[in-house]
Amino acid sequence: MGEMKRVDLWTPELEELAPVVRAGLQANYAHVKVEVTDCPDLRTLGCAATGLGGSTLLLEVGGEPYAHNPKYRDITFDMARMASDCGQANGSILGAGMAYPGVLDGHCGEVIATVQIGWANRSKVARVGPKQECIVEPYTSTRHSGLSNLFLSEGQPGEALKITVEKRIGAERSFPQALRKSLQAHPAIGGDRQGLRSPADGELPLANRQLGIGGVFVIEEGQIRSHIMPDYECIAHRYYDTQAEEIIADFLQFYEHMGPDLLCLSVFWTGDPTGGRLHLRASGEHTHFFHMGDRKQAGHYHFDVSPDSIRYTGYFNTAAELVRIGDIYAELEEQL
Repeated sequence: MGEMKRVDLWTPELEELAPVVRAGLQANYAHVKVEVTDCPDLRTLGCAATGLGGSTLLLEVGGEPYAHNPKYRDITFDMARMASDCGQANGSILGAGMAYPGVLDGHCGEVIATVQIGWANRSKVARVGPKQECIVEPYTSTRHSGLSNLFLSEGQPGEALKITVEKRIGAERSFPQALRKSLQAHPAIGGDRQGLRSPADGELPLANRQLGIGGVFVIEEGQIRSHIMPDYECIAHRYYDTQAEEIIADFLQFYEHMGPDLLCLSVFWTGDPTGGRLHLRASGEHTHFFHMGDRKQAGHYHFDVSPDSIRYTGYFNTAAELVRIGDIYAELEEQL
């Protein structure tokens, strides 16, 4: 799967980030509250671990060619093993990934990952049924295919950035993208801007300062658009160019009105601290969700479809490091 690449991320105090996030979100939502508080016990929401604290890092795995080019479809990754390789053998994993058909009787799907290694696995998977319905099941494996974006920690209690917003008034329909754009406006992010002081000893150079964020949020009111990856054999048309290694046609199964009471596991970052050499997910964000009750609702979160009624509450923490595993794009570049 290629070498493991590790780079530092910027980890300012959450108190420093709170006013920046608040200012950005106020342009997009009518009601915004941002504060630094003790993270609640996330197990009460449906997570496997208590909190978001301790030895935090973001893990980006694989890429689109592994997910869609038939010659790579047998390649898989084990979340627990990767966490161990990153020094988190007993850590917490949360985030979004592609299901491994080998543990789903050949089915594809969206993994909503929440694992306390060696203790609890409360992950779920969403897949498309024979009538295009959403099927939601426990996902007891730690193996996934293709790609993933994960937040690793020790799962310990600690401080978190608590954010509550409601009634969208701006154009950004995605809550994590609105958060990401708010953080990108921080004056110390993304480059050596005029007027900024030089970094102190031990600090990241300004050009390399990027934030990585992981956490959970609940869609308390309103509804969202989402998708699920259908089974390969159910895609009747050519949707992927194996020469250009890119998607060329729509193929996902979309759902327009899931929610409320959805638990979303989210990972996002402001940019690549290496200037693009890590080939990170182009969206800068990856969020999967499942219903907190009994409704068959789960999958990949896109954005809200009910701006007047939408309400989110989330808890987030910064990641101290970014780890890249299985960089298929680097391997393809070497083949040229």
